[in-house]
Amino acid sequence: MNTSGPDEQGLRLIPFRGLRYVPERVGSLAAVTSPPYDVVVRPDGLHHLESADPHNIVRLILPQADTAEDRHRQAARTLERWLAEGVIAPDPAPTLYVYEQRNDEILQRGLIGALALSPAADGIVLPHEDVMDDIVADRAELMRTMQAHLEPLLLTYRSEGAEEG
Repeated sequence: MNTSGPDEQGLRLIPFRGLRYVPERVGSLAAVTSPPYDVVVRPDGLHHLESADPHNIVRLILPQADTAEDRHRQAARTLERWLAEGVIAPDPAPTLYVYEQRNDEILQRGLIGALALSPAADGIVLPHEDVMDDIVADRAELMRTMQAHLEPLLLTYRSEGAEEG
């Protein structure tokens, strides 16, 4: 993994200051987390998550309003309020975060960091297949309005170093 300067080629994963729920301000992390927005789009799933806790992350990743612009502004206001109320707080220093997800058959482990952007022509990060342009535009505008990215993107990386067996 390369975390050096902009002249370096390859994937660059950069430490960042993450936002976390303050445990003393929420009853249960299970009640405030949710699957990614594209899994929650069914109204019954959305209602279940909104009902689970008034601070469920779905209020930020999939806010309800009449227009996209209103949804994005509502999410930004909600995030600002939760930060001001101490429900969510930034970590004290930039870091890379270890991620682990396990079920009965699979262990998935990785790092969460800020990915340095590179020109598409460089082929450093390849686009996801079968995405809908309007959804991508909406998610990007939500991030711009909130000045935050709340859903990590999963990617795999093939090192040019020696393969491990």
